[in-house]
Parts: sequence; C-alpha cells; structure tokens
Amino acid sequence: MNDWIIGFIAGGAVVVVVALVLVVMIAEARRAAAKAEAILAALVEARDGTAALWALQDTRATAGRIVAGAAAARHALAGEGSGES
Repeated sequence: MNDWIIGFIAGGAVVVVVALVLVVMIAEARRAAAKAEAILAALVEARDGTAALWALQDTRATAGRIVAGAAAARHALAGEGSGES
C-alpha cells in the first residue's frame, strides 16, 4: 500500500507542476498579446501620422503646375507671350 501512496503523491505532484506550467504559459501568452496590440496601435499611429508624406509627390506636381501657370500668366501680362519661345 505504501507504493500506491507514493504513486498517488508523485502523480499529484506531476499534475500540480503541469498545471503551474500551463498557468505560466497562459500568463505569458496574454502578456505577449498585450504587447502585440500595443505595437500594432503604435504602427497604426505612425501610419496615420505619415499619411501626408505619401501625397507629397502629388503636392509637388500640383505646385509645379501652379508655378508654371503663374509664370506663363506673368509673361502673357508683360506682353512676352506672343507664342514665340
């Protein structure tokens, strides 16, 4: 009967250790998920904060057209726009 008691105690100890390992793994997984959510939020914020930079090329092209149009208007108003270049 002593062997049965030793076996039950050993089995109980194994179950307790496995349960503790699972609890630690679950806690670490939750921490990792929270960190991943924080990283994702920071990435979304960075993307939103730099969205205007992606439109910079369009802005430069529009500004170039405005400057060219203004120069052409200036030349036309000064009498230099007779179609000869």
